[in-house]
Amino acid sequence: MNSMFVNREAEESVLSLILKSDDNRHLVPEIQEEDLSVREYRIILRAMKQLFMEKKPIDAVTVSSTVKSLMPSENPAAVNAALLGLQRGGFLAEYHLREHLRILKETSLRRKMLDILNGSRQRLIETEEETAAVLENIRQELRELVTTGHSWESMTDILLATYSALEKRSKGTEETMPSGIVSLDRKTMGFHKGELTIIGARPAVGKSAFGAQIALAAAAKGFKVGICSREMTDIQYGLRIIAKESGVLSEHLRSGKLQEEEWCSVAETMGYISQYPMAFIFTTRYIEDLRMEVQKKVDAGELDLLMVDYTQLMQARQKFDKDYLRIGYVSKMLKDMTTDFNIAVIALAQVARSRENEMPTLSDLRGSGDLEQDADNVIFLHRPKDTRDKYVHPDDKASFDQLTKSGLQYIAVDVAKQRQGETGATAVIFDPARMRYTAIDRGER
Repeated sequence: MNSMFVNREAEESVLSLILKSDDNRHLVPEIQEEDLSVREYRIILRAMKQLFMEKKPIDAVTVSSTVKSLMPSENPAAVNAALLGLQRGGFLAEYHLREHLRILKETSLRRKMLDILNGSRQRLIETEEETAAVLENIRQELRELVTTGHSWESMTDILLATYSALEKRSKGTEETMPSGIVSLDRKTMGFHKGELTIIGARPAVGKSAFGAQIALAAAAKGFKVGICSREMTDIQYGLRIIAKESGVLSEHLRSGKLQEEEWCSVAETMGYISQYPMAFIFTTRYIEDLRMEVQKKVDAGELDLLMVDYTQLMQARQKFDKDYLRIGYVSKMLKDMTTDFNIAVIALAQVARSRENEMPTLSDLRGSGDLEQDADNVIFLHRPKDTRDKYVHPDDKASFDQLTKSGLQYIAVDVAKQRQGETGATAVIFDPARMRYTAIDRGER
């Protein structure tokens, strides 16, 4: 078969490096048998998956033994010959492994697409089936192939994925996206792929700055971040980012009247944040269009976290009689993106001004479509007026007035809903002049 559809070298390299180093065993759940073109390699992978699940070493000896015990009908000579070839192969450095895995997946996808198109060609030539029916079948089968599609997973696949996640958590290597605020991350353990988080606040409390801080913190850790803003222009958002990262006052940036040292700080900041894996979209008005743009990013491997600022401003091409129905539709689309694309979605939401001096509650969101119902996590921001507010920590009451007089804001952050963790409040300091949130140091850092 054409080398575009089979790359035996990539398959050999990936399996060889897994056999030779226990550090590569975490890749076993990512490979499926149908990704491999060689029958013996598929059998070897099946044995690797079994060993991975049993937390046993993966090497030529254990794989051979597992094949004999679990698959006695298979030809041991052919499998052992393939194992011997794998032991001799894989001479390239391990940093090539990810690229070889990508090539393996790419050629596997091409093979599957070719099978679909060949099957459709046969149906068009040999049957009188309606063209529309053949076309719909092609569309459905192709959609199942892309990474954003849906597929059934076996119990083994589920257990392997879960076990891999548990291993990462036990080693402290699980990839979660930080907020940039230690006290909040202690409660949420960061933001996770597959989850929709709603961050709600009443107007002018600082939710956009809060969202930007999370996005920057995730990007600084190497996560690929996409930001859809319907509230600000590109320059407005850029000024906020530079203020937060450089420490230059927002009013100086707005006026353009900067001192020489401030220009230096801005230039230095722009130098390093320009390397952040972040992309922005300001022109997408409809949620359906946003989904298509997100799918392009995901298919290109360029998105881990999507930030939407903010939910109520997103429109829908579908018409609704009531505004809360539109918001509910947007909410469901956002939640679907988390599971269909395996990304984290953080959506900012504005809470009505009623009871303006109180912490928002989940019931405040229930009037906004299905935001509260669809969300995996809900976080509220609240700015207390004085120390009588129950969300002011007892240790902070003595310094509260001095804090507010200095131009800073005391913000209570309440994790009101978290499907996979605890709820509860913490407090942070917001510097509106620099668009920056910081944790309060009380032994939580």
